[in-house]
Amino acid sequence: MANTTLEINPIVQAFLSGTKEMFLNGKWVPAIKGKVYESINPTTNEILAKIYEGDEEDLDVAVKAARRAFEGSWKNTAPRERARLLNKLADLLEENLEVITQLDALDYGGTLAVAGGFAENAVHHVRYYAGWATKLYGNTLELTSGGNIHAFTKREPLGVCGQITSWNFPALVACWKIAAPIAAGNTVVIKPSQQTSLSTLYIGKLIEEAGFPPGVVNIVTGAGGKLGEAITSHPDIDKIGFTGSTSVGRRIMEKASKSLKKITLELGGKSPNIIFADADLNKAIPGAIKAILMNTGQVCAAGSRLYIERSVYDTVKEKLVEIAESFVLGDPLDPNAQMGPLISKNQITTVEKYVELAKKDGATILTGGKRPDSPDLQQGNFYLPTIIEGLDEKCQSVYEEIFGPVLCIMPFDSIEEVVERANATEYGLASGVWTTNIETTHKMVDSLNAGSVWVNEYYLTDDNIPLTGFKQSGIGSELGLAGIEAYTKVKSVAINHG
Repeated sequence: MANTTLEINPIVQAFLSGTKEMFLNGKWVPAIKGKVYESINPTTNEILAKIYEGDEEDLDVAVKAARRAFEGSWKNTAPRERARLLNKLADLLEENLEVITQLDALDYGGTLAVAGGFAENAVHHVRYYAGWATKLYGNTLELTSGGNIHAFTKREPLGVCGQITSWNFPALVACWKIAAPIAAGNTVVIKPSQQTSLSTLYIGKLIEEAGFPPGVVNIVTGAGGKLGEAITSHPDIDKIGFTGSTSVGRRIMEKASKSLKKITLELGGKSPNIIFADADLNKAIPGAIKAILMNTGQVCAAGSRLYIERSVYDTVKEKLVEIAESFVLGDPLDPNAQMGPLISKNQITTVEKYVELAKKDGATILTGGKRPDSPDLQQGNFYLPTIIEGLDEKCQSVYEEIFGPVLCIMPFDSIEEVVERANATEYGLASGVWTTNIETTHKMVDSLNAGSVWVNEYYLTDDNIPLTGFKQSGIGSELGLAGIEAYTKVKSVAINHG
């Protein structure tokens, strides 16, 4: 593990030692072929931990264990028992918040504030779906044809769920992919991102401690391409849940279609954030900064396209630059750090590519646009908060997802214009609106083609609010009632009483 002057929890220190095993059928086991990969600390680019690299054989062991558990007793386990186990897991997550926060901070570079906030949300999320375990229901149906017929529907679990998570908030997304399907009575095989597997493996220890039956939750680590392909093609997986890029989502959908597997895809975005002249700028400007710089811009719903009404454009621009230039970059374990590194050297290269493309398209770099000069940050994957102007929707840096701390700002003159420009994208994940005019609010809510519309706040999320992607931002929903119904099938029953 990399040396650091910052204090690390002894439990984290101990967990990082040795080669991390996979959690299959209630046991910790090495990869069948014994292969190992390295987890890299993005703050230093030094080795953080070593993890066993599973392949198709290991996945098959996990799926068979999940199938045995499902068909054995789990699908008929009392809802209140599923709720009890999830609540126990939530309690253990809460007891281990510091450990999970530090693991994620070390593994993907989220600051203590951001990684810690995601870890707390993971606790709430598991408790939320523990509550739903006892509240799923069907409906009694009146037949249009009449007669002495008793008809009703009932919800049943799908079976084995193959869950593939993203690297950008590992612990929270792992809990997204575990809690809802388990509450509904499914079993799970989860493959965390190869770049950020540590907190998911630690959650596996807590699942074991909570007393989940063997095979109900299985964790397979390894390369996304190999294991992802194996999950999408495995004949005994009934449902796939994926969070990640649109390009990979398309591949999963294509492969899953061959066996008609159910899918939930939470994919990329290039979300518009819109500031009207009548907005409370004291809230809108910091909100716009949060929308792009939280998690170093590595959020699928990041507000990366900022439209500003022309009459306040210069005022907003000046303040945005001032705030961005005041941001403190640093080691994520430093409580004073407001922004950590990007996940990898490859991601820095990607961000740099888009900034260079913006320059070629005639953009003006108002601030940032490079790596920091500070010697203390040279070893890590740090990139300065960057604000660009002078582009439109025809430019790659405006219409393609960058996944970094790069904000494109553009003026607009009317509601009709900004709606057309905001919707001029293949994505439709999220959007933000800042206004004090109720008529403008409702017109924008009705007009924006995005699964989430946040007004006078950004990232206004809650476990009870579904996260849905329109267009190429996804299929199905995470969170809320829709998020658990996605892990059930509806059976209709009609009984003729004569």
